[in-house]
Amino acid sequence: MSVRARRAPSPPQLHPYSRSDFLDADERRAAAAKGLPPGRTRRFPSGGLNLTHAEIKLLATVVVLAVFVRLYRISAPDSVVFDEVHFGKFAGKYIKTQYFVDVHPPLAKLLITFAAFIFGYDGHFDFKDIAKVYDGNVPYVAMRMVPALLGIATIPLSYLTLRALDCRATTALLASLFITFENGLITQSRHILLDSPLLFFTALTIFAWVCFCNEDKHEPFTDSWWRWLILSGLSLGAVVSCKWVGLFTIATVGFSTIHQLWLLLGDLRTPPRLFMKHFFARALCLILIPMVFYMIMFKIHFMILNNSGDGDGFMSSEFQHTLHGKGMADTYADVAVGSEIAIRHLNTQGGYLHSHPHNYPGGSTQQQVTLYPHRDSNNNWRVLNATAADPYDYQEQPASHITNGMHIKLRHILTHKSLHSHDVRPPVSDVDFQNEVSAYGMEDFAGDMNDDWIVEIESGDRRDRHAEDQKKKKKKKKYYLASFSSLWTTPML
Repeated sequence: MSVRARRAPSPPQLHPYSRSDFLDADERRAAAAKGLPPGRTRRFPSGGLNLTHAEIKLLATVVVLAVFVRLYRISAPDSVVFDEVHFGKFAGKYIKTQYFVDVHPPLAKLLITFAAFIFGYDGHFDFKDIAKVYDGNVPYVAMRMVPALLGIATIPLSYLTLRALDCRATTALLASLFITFENGLITQSRHILLDSPLLFFTALTIFAWVCFCNEDKHEPFTDSWWRWLILSGLSLGAVVSCKWVGLFTIATVGFSTIHQLWLLLGDLRTPPRLFMKHFFARALCLILIPMVFYMIMFKIHFMILNNSGDGDGFMSSEFQHTLHGKGMADTYADVAVGSEIAIRHLNTQGGYLHSHPHNYPGGSTQQQVTLYPHRDSNNNWRVLNATAADPYDYQEQPASHITNGMHIKLRHILTHKSLHSHDVRPPVSDVDFQNEVSAYGMEDFAGDMNDDWIVEIESGDRRDRHAEDQKKKKKKKKYYLASFSSLWTTPML
């Protein structure tokens, strides 16, 4: 009796399509002649939008669950929670149009501010401390609703994305339920935070991109193909306009785009002209549109924040003068001898040359000279000609402008002491070539050569092409001071 070995069962099919769904050789050649990408099938996922009535009812049930989970008692607690300290405060500054600086782009904060504005918030609440109880005039529930609604919208997007990837309805349902009841996502959706808007726009980007890829496999350059590609670009712009971590989403779509273009480039049946059409369409929608969207968000940001605030100290003097409440009268571009000036350090966070009636505890024990980041009367110095005899009537005598290589003195306005340097080690360093800088002298004291500084004009303003235009420029030249060694500073406390 002969015994036949039983044949091992075939491995499960890994590809979502059956063999009959793929094109034969003639159909592949015809598709390539039309410029269709390789890998096309006779059927393709519907983009996640062609759902059965049963699926729609099932998805609606999941959304209702998500609404209940994320909105139930969203008013509790009625006090500031975690980073609501920051983002609630930023909403108040938007309402009061006071300039501030934040590490995140403005889109998510603008959405929260819009809800606060619609419900009558006047920006008076300071969000100063965690657990500080909201008063009756703060629409904190409306502000929390923005992340909550976007968190709810993320759930159907996850379902539709998986269906567009040709996953089964049960798989998509399970994923949407996971997102519905995930504790971390619930928590960040119930407070005034930026994470929920970020995740929503990330989910929208992936959904739009998957639908675009399905259209691209079916037939490119149709109206639907363009709609999904443009929506992908707008979503990318929104992601990176919420947080810069959205750059990882841009990288994900970017690598997928490179893969698509590489397959087209390697297909000898794809004409070069058609390849360039694919390339420029993706460059327009996935590079240019996100960049324009991102810049528009910052344009809106700067249009709203047109008044001076606690963040303008980090900005340049030219920028500060564009804000209401921080402007200065138009003046000449060139600095004249006898002018009262404030000198700002170039390479740190913009500290002003500052002195006050306190002495160094060591070294020469003369008056301290420091950098101070805020506007203050102790930042003001008068420019004197080191080679001219004092006293000099700067009000009556003709103006004498500072020139490159000119020897000057800087006299502190409030204490009448001169900026001074000598061969004494500073309190924060014992290196031989580093000398202490101090304020020294008195009102009628002529000083000595250690008070003299040499001006080095590094560059002028490229926009200042005509001398007659200088009259209404605010700050057009950078002045660098030098003695026998340069005046410099390091960010030490």
